[in-house]
Amino acid sequence: MSQVGVIELNELAATASHPSDAVSWIGPNNGGMSARTEMDRALRAAVRARLRPAGFTGSLPHLRRITEEQICLLSVQFSSAGGSFAVEVGDCPPEGLETHRGFFGPAEITSYDLPLMRPRVGSVGFPDGDHWFVFGTPSWEPDEARPSAHYDAVAAEALDAVERQAEPFWREQLAIRQRR
Repeated sequence: MSQVGVIELNELAATASHPSDAVSWIGPNNGGMSARTEMDRALRAAVRARLRPAGFTGSLPHLRRITEEQICLLSVQFSSAGGSFAVEVGDCPPEGLETHRGFFGPAEITSYDLPLMRPRVGSVGFPDGDHWFVFGTPSWEPDEARPSAHYDAVAAEALDAVERQAEPFWREQLAIRQRR
């Protein structure tokens, strides 16, 4: 590779919002947008359309719905290898939670701060099991051009799983806490 090519790749890597973006930007995808950039766009739009009206605040990757009875937590974790993400959920009391790392109040707690179960929506055996929503190729494979509708569909699939699995999970967790 020429010195110019190395400089261009270094500049590209420096502007990446995620480490895997630098690799995926090399190939064409929606007019030069990376798969990760397109997925971020689709998730933000889906959050605005479906989770904000349901009371969620915050910004990706961490969202929360604070009520008088509980805080419902949702975090999106992108794979370091690129091309997929997981949606982890959890809950805690409305005042926040004391953990081994200190106290996390309602405005700052995330599902990552929970010491217990953080199930991933989309798994067949939810709340057990693991699931990753696949939107592209891993960073070591050439990126494939996909239309924006593909990323919108993956975001919709993830939020369908939130409605189908996380909402009942949050209700169940609240009921367990109220029985204590």
